[in-house]
Amino acid sequence: MGGDSFAAVAPETSVGSRAPRRAPAPSLSKTSTQALSVPAARFSGRPSPSKELHSIQPLLPVAPAGQARIPSVEEEERKERKWQWLRKRCRRLSESWRFAMLTTALTLYALFGDDVRLAVTSKETDVLFNSLTIICIFIFSVEIVASSIGTDEYFLGFFFFLDVGSTATLILDLTWVGNAIFCSDTDGEGAMRTGRAGKAGARASRTVRIIRLMRLAKLYKAYKTNMEKKNALQKAALARASNGKGTNDEMGNRTSVASALAPGEGEEDILSLEDTPEEEQSPGIGAGRASFIVDPQGSGQVGAQPEQKGDQQPAAETRVGKKLSDMTTRRVIILVLVMLFCMPQFTPSSNGYDEFLSSSQLGSDVVYDRWRRYCADNATSSLPWCLGTLDAPADALLDRRQSLRAWFEKELLTFIYNHHKGDFAWRLFWVGASSQRLVDDGTPSLGEAEREDQALEYIGELLRMNQERFLGPYTYPLDAWDARFYDPTWDISMVPLEEVVKQRLTEPWQDRCGSFIGVGVQPVDEAVGATSCSTSALLRCSEREFAAPLGLTTEEESDFSLLFTFDIRATTTLEAGLSILQTVFICFAVGLGALSFTKDANELLLNPIERMIAKMETIKDNPLEAMRLGDLEYKREEVEQDRRREELAQMGRCWKLIYRRAYMKKQKEPMETVMLEKTIIKLGGLLAIGFGEAGADIVGRSMQGSTTAAVNTQAPGTKVDAIIGFANIRNFVEAHEVLREKIMLFVNQVGEIVHGCVDDYHGAPNKNVGDSFMVVWRLTGAPPEGQVKIADMAIMSFVKIVAEVNKSRVLAEYRKHPGLVQRVKGFRVRLGFGLHSGWAIEGAIGSEFKIDAAYLSPNVNVARGLQVATTHYGVSMLMSHVIVYTCSQELALLCRLVDHVTLKGAHRPVRLYTLDLDSAALEVVTKAPELVSRNRFKMRQLREVRKCEKLQEDYNVWDLFSYDEDLIRMRDTYSKEFFHRFSMAYRNYEAGEWLAARDMLFTCHYAPRADVGRFMVNGEAEWPSDGPTVTLLRFMQGHGFKPPADWPGYRPLPDR
Repeated sequence: MGGDSFAAVAPETSVGSRAPRRAPAPSLSKTSTQALSVPAARFSGRPSPSKELHSIQPLLPVAPAGQARIPSVEEEERKERKWQWLRKRCRRLSESWRFAMLTTALTLYALFGDDVRLAVTSKETDVLFNSLTIICIFIFSVEIVASSIGTDEYFLGFFFFLDVGSTATLILDLTWVGNAIFCSDTDGEGAMRTGRAGKAGARASRTVRIIRLMRLAKLYKAYKTNMEKKNALQKAALARASNGKGTNDEMGNRTSVASALAPGEGEEDILSLEDTPEEEQSPGIGAGRASFIVDPQGSGQVGAQPEQKGDQQPAAETRVGKKLSDMTTRRVIILVLVMLFCMPQFTPSSNGYDEFLSSSQLGSDVVYDRWRRYCADNATSSLPWCLGTLDAPADALLDRRQSLRAWFEKELLTFIYNHHKGDFAWRLFWVGASSQRLVDDGTPSLGEAEREDQALEYIGELLRMNQERFLGPYTYPLDAWDARFYDPTWDISMVPLEEVVKQRLTEPWQDRCGSFIGVGVQPVDEAVGATSCSTSALLRCSEREFAAPLGLTTEEESDFSLLFTFDIRATTTLEAGLSILQTVFICFAVGLGALSFTKDANELLLNPIERMIAKMETIKDNPLEAMRLGDLEYKREEVEQDRRREELAQMGRCWKLIYRRAYMKKQKEPMETVMLEKTIIKLGGLLAIGFGEAGADIVGRSMQGSTTAAVNTQAPGTKVDAIIGFANIRNFVEAHEVLREKIMLFVNQVGEIVHGCVDDYHGAPNKNVGDSFMVVWRLTGAPPEGQVKIADMAIMSFVKIVAEVNKSRVLAEYRKHPGLVQRVKGFRVRLGFGLHSGWAIEGAIGSEFKIDAAYLSPNVNVARGLQVATTHYGVSMLMSHVIVYTCSQELALLCRLVDHVTLKGAHRPVRLYTLDLDSAALEVVTKAPELVSRNRFKMRQLREVRKCEKLQEDYNVWDLFSYDEDLIRMRDTYSKEFFHRFSMAYRNYEAGEWLAARDMLFTCHYAPRADVGRFMVNGEAEWPSDGPTVTLLRFMQGHGFKPPADWPGYRPLPDR
């Protein structure tokens, strides 16, 4: 192929920055000889890759990428100094005793302030408490920010989330926030629905009080901080008393921190101790037992560091014991909070069930039933008669209506007398009614608000009690109400109505609350305006409870509805007082409970759990790291064995016997935590192997959520740029029929080579479907130069697969299989490869029963189509022009352009390239390989070293064609003359000069021949053996070697 032909190609999609400009393909005659020469100017400024590179396709140079400005050293140092200054200030603030006293006082307020507000103050003081709460939120937020910046290991630690959670709960103490979350529209229809729902408001209030107990942990933090400061002062005093001696062994040498660790203490403990100042390190890390100390200076001295006793300096608390004590206290707090929250949920009342209906609910139903009887439906209209006129019709039913009205007012006054005051906590505060029907049937010319005002004014006049026009002879004077509805000799505790309340009931009701109009039945609301809502003005949201009739239909509710508001301040005051006592009690319970737990550090439990948590965190953050967890575990075991051998070599005979006995017992009876830890490693490795790189995000997202154990299989995918490759086993149907059950072994043997070569070149196996393997190289996030190397490695991985498959002693045995040889003449294991690049959607495919990590894109179909087309062209590998333009120029020169076709899934025609490899030139490796460790962890470590070498800047993938013997041998079959002739023939084919292309294709033999062009070619038997040459000749022969009149330079690719 000529250089101009290569430059004329325009890529379908631009993955990197190497897309050349599109230029029209020149029209060539068959006598053109310029196609046999390579323009030297195309290679100016770049060295030739090797004399052994036999391809002549040049590639346009890469455009220079923009260089980001690198900050100077002075700027970095200035930023570091500013950051250190800020950290110092924040640390000083967080450790200040004045600031600690302030936060402690505010913590006490956060615990008891809201209860005090409900217990001893009225609604008018809420503004003051809201201000104090805002101050608490601000101070606590400043504390969180200062500690996050100035205190190590605070950010995202236990105390960080403790502070954030406790501070967040303070937001619920702001009255307007609490009302918006836990209170419905208590002035309208929402209040009626709340009243019907049972005790939703009471349950919400109890929930808030339980959540507020989370602030106990903040009080514990203040205590813990104080204790840590006290311990730090004690350590400093001990350090001064010891005259700076530190921890020296018997030989006077400084002992290694790692050697003094107790068994079971991990590497994290070593690092944290080594970072600790000498005066803060505990001189008794191994207190309570003898620990063998190895002299790090190499003196070979071994001694036993005895336990400190007597009048020696007291050993500080061990880190393990300190951690266990800390974790125990945390768990006790959490346990108490969980129990407080969960236990009430197991009572019927917490789930909306009461043992019996209250008198308020029964009374409201009785009152409404009397109203229903009084204001019955009109015989001539669907609207009840009382809602149509304020004058009772003067008909035969007048006396009955007056009697029913008297019964309604009697039941309503009975309800008010029984509930407005007495020896009970809930007191009736307000009575109201509403009619949505009147609003809807109001004057059409008026707006919604005007119709509602009109309807409520009507209801207020309608409900005015003791009206002679409604009662007639059944009217009772006000001074006779107490005698009729109240008797001091009754057993029930009752109080007469205040005169002001009686006066309000007999006047038009004007106390409007939302869509209801009513009247207050307590004298304390005199300060409220005549038309304002007394319930909202005088009562908090948590101090109100509602009752509404339940025995009515939806239509009746629309016609006329009643609402009774109760003042429950006596209950909330008692609950607040009990909450204060409960908080104090829980403080003592948590403290005593934490102290009652054991403080001994369980080395067989604590550290394995910490390691398991660390491994789970690693898998959650990066599931692919699960494969390396086994390597780290193997490395840790090797280090442990080396340390044990060194210790044994320096021990005496008696100590060796004791040590070996303890070690053998430990190995014979491994702890369950050790087995569980290794199981986590295995499960993580299986996740990484099963899902692969495409499933890493799936596993990570599924493990991120900590509030639920459910797996979300319907998560959206992620768009990525990637190189997609397919490898297919040829003659798989025949192999399956012959091998039967052993076909699995056959596929796995091939898959081991395919996956191994792909992984060596930083690819990721994605899917195994029978005879096909899908592999992916992700380009997203890689710089342009990185994408070039990735494309080179993708091509090279397929080249290496061809070489390894044909050299494999295991796969060579199938060449001798009688059944395979009988079905396929000259059978040998062969694969076909397709390679394409473009965008794809990476994500999970499936359902809750089974999911797979997959890539969905038309580009995947293109790669699959290229792999299928390898049999059509008789080559082992086909690549799209996008891959060739993305890879390096040196490797692109080795690729041969064989056709220009349209593929399913591709919006534009695709130029097909192949990398010619003669796999038959390779010999099977007969000698046994060098002894290699079969430990898969060590092998993976060696493989990782090889992979890292390939990422070095001085590593060029295309250099392998210069010194790799297998690649040189596979490329020696093809001569330069062959590439020149095919290139000129293809250019004539694409330009429509098919006769010239035919004559030139007849001469495309791999090796130069002296008789080329001297004889006429009479049939296909005399055609060259090159697959692409035969494919093009057959296509042109089908058209009589005459291109169609509208020949665009490309053709549709046949399905098979």
